[in-house]
This record gives sequence, C-alpha cells and structure tokens, in this order.
Amino acid sequence: MCITGNLVNAYFICRRKFWLYGRQFNPDPDNDLLVYGKVINETFYQRLKKEIQFDHFKIDLIKKDNKNLIVCEVKKSQKGLEAAKMQLAYYLFRLKNLGIIAEGQILIPKEKKIIPFHLNNKIEQKLLEALKHMKEILNKDLPPPVVKTGFCKNCAFQDFCWA
Repeated sequence: MCITGNLVNAYFICRRKFWLYGRQFNPDPDNDLLVYGKVINETFYQRLKKEIQFDHFKIDLIKKDNKNLIVCEVKKSQKGLEAAKMQLAYYLFRLKNLGIIAEGQILIPKEKKIIPFHLNNKIEQKLLEALKHMKEILNKDLPPPVVKTGFCKNCAFQDFCWA
C-alpha cells in the first residue's frame, strides 16, 4: 500500500476514514462536500499550475516566489488545519527525499487566507511516527472503531460508521 497525501490527511482527521480510504473504499463522488471541494480547486488559482502528480502523490499547486519553490495545498476551510499541515508536511518530506527543497502554503480561498508552512525536525519526526502507525492500521483486517468527532457530521463516509 502506497501512502498518499490524501491518506495522510485522512489519518489526522479520523483513523477509520483513513483505513477505509486505504482499503479503496471511496465515498459517493456526488457527495455535496466532495463536489464543493472540486469546485474550489477548479475555480481558484486558475493562472497557476495545478495538480502536479508524480511518484504516487498529487500536489494541488506549485508556484515560485523569487527563487523559492512553494508547494500549496488548497482547502475549503480551516477546520482540518492540523491534517492539512501534515498532508503538506508529507509532500515537503517526499520532495526533500528527492533532493527538492521547498516551502509550503495552505491556501483557503473562500477565507482569503494564506498560511505559510515550513517542514522542521519536530514536524518531520511526528510525520515519521504517523507513517509507521499508518502502516500498522492498514495491515489490520478490520477498521478502527468509530470515534465521534466534530468531523463526523459532514463526513462523506458517514454511512460506513453510523448506518
């Protein structure tokens, strides 16, 4: 199983959602929240290069500022900010391992926010520990138990937990 940025994000939101995504369970593509996320991605930042995909991960946006490469993750709100930061950390970590040093930004167009992000040793260590735990979860035959959080109300996987 290859870990992707979306899996990293899901892991920091909900371990059960992470397991479901990791096992190729996919929510209804017509889910209102998923459609809204796609619309935001397609509507904003049209002049910039979008969705760069390589080495089993997909980056929303890459831009240059002076001589710096900036990897951007576009989100619809700040609600899952910690998960978005760890997703961005994953991209920066993977690029660093390929010899590409970059900075990061989380873009929240509806709120007109740009949140700078830098990979540091503390975040990198947290990411490495999480990646190890992710592999353990994905090797289990059953998903983690349901844990109700503030994300459950709008989750596209509700039917897998509360049906």
